[in-house]
Amino acid sequence: MGTTFRSPEHMASFTDVDERWGPLAKLSGHWEGDQGRDFSYSYSEKSDTENLYREEVTFDPFGPVDNGSQQLFGVDYRMKAWRLGQEEPFHMEVGYWLFEPSTGVIHRCFMVPRSTTIVAEGTTTAESTTFHLTAEQGSLTNGILSNSYLQKGAAAGVSYALDVDLADGRFRYKEDLVMRMASHDGAEMHHTDENVLNRA
Repeated sequence: MGTTFRSPEHMASFTDVDERWGPLAKLSGHWEGDQGRDFSYSYSEKSDTENLYREEVTFDPFGPVDNGSQQLFGVDYRMKAWRLGQEEPFHMEVGYWLFEPSTGVIHRCFMVPRSTTIVAEGTTTAESTTFHLTAEQGSLTNGILSNSYLQKGAAAGVSYALDVDLADGRFRYKEDLVMRMASHDGAEMHHTDENVLNRA
């Protein structure tokens, strides 16, 4: 196989992370935030609703990963989110963020328990504190995959956009997943999330 993943002896510690991780170096560690705003369709209420939430996410650095001549440095992550005042999480994610120092290309690859997987891509610099990632349904490189039930119209992902701001030692993000929804007679709706997190 052409891909080499150097693990576990090449897993990086938080203190080993350097400019090869680009802006991802700023993500290493554990983060918490309670300023979350989620706008989505509620099946229980049968309407679009806004929910306030808190979340926790941990980013663990690793690398390099060698795809032949391509070399990537990344962080893996696990995230949970709770509606304010509730004890059970309403959303979870697992995935990877990857940076290619030679090109400035940055990826976020993640899966949610609804059986949806997204690979989003953007371009940035090692010194940047902001970046923008996108994905489109049908793309072979920056795409959205859903299970057959969702894809047939229940909630098919059409496009995804993410803006990240790591200035001032905080982790701010805004994301927009456009979905084609059976609940909206097949029309598209914007499922949006945003939060401000601080290193715990």
